[in-house]
Amino acid sequence: MTLQDLSPASTDAPTEPARAEESPDEAEAQLTAVAGTRTAARRTTVTFYLSETLRNRARAAYRSTSFEEKDSSWSEMLNKALIAEVERREAEYNRGEMFAASEAPLTPGRPIGF
Repeated sequence: MTLQDLSPASTDAPTEPARAEESPDEAEAQLTAVAGTRTAARRTTVTFYLSETLRNRARAAYRSTSFEEKDSSWSEMLNKALIAEVERREAEYNRGEMFAASEAPLTPGRPIGF
C-alpha cells in the first residue's frame, strides 16, 4: 500500500463550487496534493479537539519546515500526519492492509475503559 491508495481528509474549507466551464464531475474530482503525490479526492472537513500547546507546537513545526517538506498548506501537513498514523495502525493491526472504510458515524462521547 502506498500513500496514493488513501483518500486524504482535509481541514481546509470545502472546495469552490464548479465554474461554468467545468462539468460537475470535474469539479467533484479536484486534484489534492498529499505527501508529495496527487490524487483525485472529494475533500471534506474534520473537526476535533486538541490542546492549545499541541496546536501551537504543530503550527511552529509547520512554519519552520513547510518549505523543506514541500507542504502546500497547513492541511497538507495534517494530512501527512494522519496518513502516517493510519498506516502504522494498518501495519500493526491489519497486516498492512487498509481497514474497511465506512460512512457510519463514530460513537459519540468518550470511550469507556481507557
